[in-house]
Amino acid sequence: HILIVQRQLSVLEEELEEFRLALRQYMECACAQTGCLHIAVQRLANESRFILYEFWEHNNVWKNHLQTNYSKTFQRGNVDFLETPEIITTMLVPASWWVLNNN
Repeated sequence: HILIVQRQLSVLEEELEEFRLALRQYMECACAQTGCLHIAVQRLANESRFILYEFWEHNNVWKNHLQTNYSKTFQRGNVDFLETPEIITTMLVPASWWVLNNN
């Protein structure tokens, strides 16, 4: 199974630029991580709300990723950047889904 992680982040308007820098650095580091298949980000129109979609090879890879320095740094920064706590949802999908949709 492949793990899809959806992270919803409501950013304080005055912290938007700092958040974007932190997000860019987080995504670069995460995408270079073994086991990260893809990360996509969506900003909702007319809002300071972002949704990250992270695709990981499996649950254990993601759990290991959460323990990395860059992930912890991003999580700590979010305490200052976010208007409300981050909402995280996860979903397992068959690995065949990833293969079919990426070939």
